[in-house]
Amino acid sequence: MHFEKNVCDSLIGTLLNIIGKTKDGLNARLDLIEMNIQGELAPIEVGKRTYLPPVVISFCQCLKGVKVAQGHSSNVKSLVSMQDLKLNGLKSHDCHILMQQLLPVAIHGILPKNIRHTITRLCSFFSSICRKVIDPLKLDELQNKIVVILCELVFVNV
Repeated sequence: MHFEKNVCDSLIGTLLNIIGKTKDGLNARLDLIEMNIQGELAPIEVGKRTYLPPVVISFCQCLKGVKVAQGHSSNVKSLVSMQDLKLNGLKSHDCHILMQQLLPVAIHGILPKNIRHTITRLCSFFSSICRKVIDPLKLDELQNKIVVILCELVFVNV
């Protein structure tokens, strides 16, 4: 569950471009240019300043409107800070609920299809490995799926 929280924190940090939490920075964008992929995500230089493409604000607005059953998880609305555009005080169980149930819904109308599809598959993977009973015959299949998902994440930039 703590691994899921780490992945969730990194994913949320990247989606919301939280300073110190995002894995998508200037060096990552310059690496994309060097590899000749996704040139439209290149940093934009205006004078002495360098800008990256904008943050996904709609994601916070979607989570701000979520209502969950009492006792299911923390009140997600109270964790969303619209002023700072970040999620504060996420516990492991909150990340678990976010990754498996709320994130695929929250990104549905916000992100492009290829990015949304990859993140949804990542959430589905966590759902599969967090079940009470896992079929040992499906472990190889799950391992192959996560390898493909991680490779897609390398080439998909949020």
